[in-house]
Amino acid sequence: MKILLFDAGSYTYRDVLTAFTKMGHSCRTVFYHFPDRYEDVFFEERLTEYLAEHTYDRVFSVNFFPLVAKVCDRCHIRYLSWSYDSPLEERLQDFFQYETNRIFLFDRLEAEEYRKKGFQNVRHLPLAVDTDRLDGILAGKNPPQKFCGRVSFVGKIYDSPLDGLLSLADDYCKGYIQGILQAQMRVYGAYFVEELLTDDLLEKINLSYEKIGQKRVWLTRRGLSHAVAAKITQQERRELLMLSAERFDTRLYTYAGTLPEGMPKNCGLLKYYEEMPFVFRHSHLNLNITLKDIRSGIPLRALDIMGSKGVLLSNYQPELAEWFQDNVDVILYGSLKEALDKMDFYLKHEDLRKKIALNGYRKVKRYFSYEERIRQIL
Repeated sequence: MKILLFDAGSYTYRDVLTAFTKMGHSCRTVFYHFPDRYEDVFFEERLTEYLAEHTYDRVFSVNFFPLVAKVCDRCHIRYLSWSYDSPLEERLQDFFQYETNRIFLFDRLEAEEYRKKGFQNVRHLPLAVDTDRLDGILAGKNPPQKFCGRVSFVGKIYDSPLDGLLSLADDYCKGYIQGILQAQMRVYGAYFVEELLTDDLLEKINLSYEKIGQKRVWLTRRGLSHAVAAKITQQERRELLMLSAERFDTRLYTYAGTLPEGMPKNCGLLKYYEEMPFVFRHSHLNLNITLKDIRSGIPLRALDIMGSKGVLLSNYQPELAEWFQDNVDVILYGSLKEALDKMDFYLKHEDLRKKIALNGYRKVKRYFSYEERIRQIL
């Protein structure tokens, strides 16, 4: 099959290209960086011309690009997209209706939500990992000492816009949302925030903008829900990392910036291909603290850890628990206390950690390969 790959700088582009090529497909790639991914006449014209001049069986991209979907519909060519981001930006669904689209999402509940809205071209598909690539990177190489912590976390300490969004709201609205935050912080495996954001609450918050003449801002339930999720994730990541740093050698790899007192030392950003696998392989435990509104799916980070033969310590996620056995393939926690108890236990039992790392690696190698996923897509 002749495939045109579109890429705008995704993490997994190389692995996707490798898999297509291994499977015997002929691929070419278009790279483009969007100043505005919803409106770009130059891009639309050039891609339309290119597809008119060349024959392709499919256009494929990692993540969904609205203007690629629009051009593919105009040119009557099937557009396949497979996202590692979740949840998708709300505005993207305005471009879902094209019959040429096949949209694959790794979070089952998010995919089901779109299908209930009538988008039958949205499907659920878990993500993948290239264990051969990771084995090649890690083979026979001694990592720098900064990659060899006991407990490591690679990821963002989210900045949520929630405080700014609520700055003009009354005390009732602020208190109600604070109550939701506290309740959701204690629950793993179910995300109920969006259900508790009532029309009356949204109307009150939006009226607070109108009172100061800010009519351009209109907060949706989805937008407020995501801001709440980012705030919860920020609080959970900070709290767990601080507690971990009090008791264990804990390494944080994230963007530069000011962190609260008590956080682990920031070891800086990692290069996805060249450095991150060494942290996963050589840390005793690798934390995955999932963004709260990824409601069921297995994040890419979790697969990268297991594919590197790292030990994954993750919050409970429904699909993670379906595929992997707790304390056998992965280590799952359902509260911050349980996370700390499991850290304490497994840091004292190297033999168990090694077994879990190997079991998780074998399972992702067998069931989560890019070739298998692309077969499912095609």
